[in-house]
Amino acid sequence: MVELLPNKFFSASNPYKVGLFPICLVLFALLLGCSTEANSTVNIITEPETSKLQVTSDNKLVDAARNLPTPRTVIVESNELPAKKTEPARQLPAVVSNNTSTSLQSLNDKRLATGSSIVVDETVENKVIKPYEEEEFYREVKVQIRGKYLPKLVQGYEDSALGWAAPEVKGVGLDGEEIYIGGEGPTTLIMVLAHWCPHCRNEVRELAPFLNETDSLDRVRMVTLLTSINEERPNFPPHTWLDLEKWPVPSIVDTPSSQIATAYGVSSFPFFIVINDKGELALRMPGRLGVETLSRLLDAIGDMGEEN
Repeated sequence: MVELLPNKFFSASNPYKVGLFPICLVLFALLLGCSTEANSTVNIITEPETSKLQVTSDNKLVDAARNLPTPRTVIVESNELPAKKTEPARQLPAVVSNNTSTSLQSLNDKRLATGSSIVVDETVENKVIKPYEEEEFYREVKVQIRGKYLPKLVQGYEDSALGWAAPEVKGVGLDGEEIYIGGEGPTTLIMVLAHWCPHCRNEVRELAPFLNETDSLDRVRMVTLLTSINEERPNFPPHTWLDLEKWPVPSIVDTPSSQIATAYGVSSFPFFIVINDKGELALRMPGRLGVETLSRLLDAIGDMGEEN
């Protein structure tokens, strides 16, 4: 009698189990594949694509952005911001700094921080108001005179005042600066003029080119005394006359009562006075000199200064 051994293989007695086994294997493989794909997705997220773009050059960033198949945001480390098409550019208000660079030659050369230039009307200039342009200037001129007045010079007689201490005068010039005459200092040649005097006008017209072309005024101190000013007489105001003639000599303005001319004993126009470096009267001479005589006089005064 043959004893039957138990079947160790369940496929013979349980055929349905044989069909479930491969199905279980397939399900297990699918579960394993999903788990692997999920892990791979996490790794990709943790290393974003933008981090790889940031380490490339600017040109490569632009190429990478253009080659992207679908629109996406690309983060680029750059100082330049992308232009916004939907919003028009706003203009910043022009702000001028109070600290103006000294190297700029004109306002048109200045630049703002925005790069725009300042447009300035070239016809507008920084005009300096001179004292004679003020109302009532010639009527309100004041001077200070200290010392004994010189006697009036009489033509045809010797000058009895030579060697006297000349009055010291403090007045104002056409440029607004104070002018001093007399006292110790450089030898000074004073040319006395009246704006209405035709001889004075001819003298100025003749001497102006000579004084502008030579260095005489650099060697000798020369001052013009504008006196006997009268707005009702011809050629007023005197500063207009001297400007037209391009007169280069500094001018001191006398009072309406001609106090400076009276203090120096002026008797006619034009009139020339020389005060030496000790403040003493060295010469008084009425009438026109002309270029030749004035040149010799300036040379003599210059030689006196060199000897001292």
